[in-house]
Amino acid sequence: MLLKITSITSAAAIFSGIAAAAGNPGQIVQIESATDWCMMMPPEAGGDIAANEDRAIAFCTTSNPDAPDAKIFPEGFIQSAHFASGDGYVQITGMIDRTRYSLSPDDEGGQYDLKAPVGSACANYNSYVNLIEPHSNTYCIRCCENKEDCNTGKSTFGCADIVPGDYSGPDDEVTHAVAATTTQTKPAIATTAASSTNTTLSAAARTTSTSAATNTPAAIATTAPNSATPEASAPNAAIVDRGQSVAFLGTVAAAAAAILLF
Repeated sequence: MLLKITSITSAAAIFSGIAAAAGNPGQIVQIESATDWCMMMPPEAGGDIAANEDRAIAFCTTSNPDAPDAKIFPEGFIQSAHFASGDGYVQITGMIDRTRYSLSPDDEGGQYDLKAPVGSACANYNSYVNLIEPHSNTYCIRCCENKEDCNTGKSTFGCADIVPGDYSGPDDEVTHAVAATTTQTKPAIATTAASSTNTTLSAAARTTSTSAATNTPAAIATTAPNSATPEASAPNAAIVDRGQSVAFLGTVAAAAAAILLF
């Protein structure tokens, strides 16, 4: 009798393990860590996510016996992977580069779970939910012991709502670096602007000082009329010529009068 109970218990444990890992080879995902995990994807590059909900297959970061016949992600496809765990679940969230699998930037994504594709599963867990959103280059997958922790009824809500987590990617670090560089550059630009202002003020100060000394303005005043000398000298010469002519005529008239009186 004890043997039978033990046998039944062992059988139940084996059955439980099989039930948790039930799935078709090539359609079983698993999550061990940020560097060892899988998710479902269209079987062919360029495939629409939602249109392949019944045909999706497993892709993994590395070969794992818990995910038999799974493929390996295309090189560079996974841009970031953030592992997290809670009471009865594990998850991976992050960013992809859709171009590495020819996914469309207009594809708003879709959801894979136990019902689509039928026969899929997450090893060692009773349920899973997996979304890929090519338009935003985001993805998420959570495997759960309790189905309630894997909400498969709000696929249109998107990753951030269904699987809250870290969705940062490598570009975030670049963005921060650029922001820091910009912040450091702005004072330099401001300094340059200040230097320009200082230069203007210095020029004004020099003009003021020069005006007080009456040296430079005199030079400027001299320079400006010199440029106009040719135009100004001609009228003056005409006036001198007319004066000389009048004086000569006066002398002639006086001589004539003297002759008449004589």
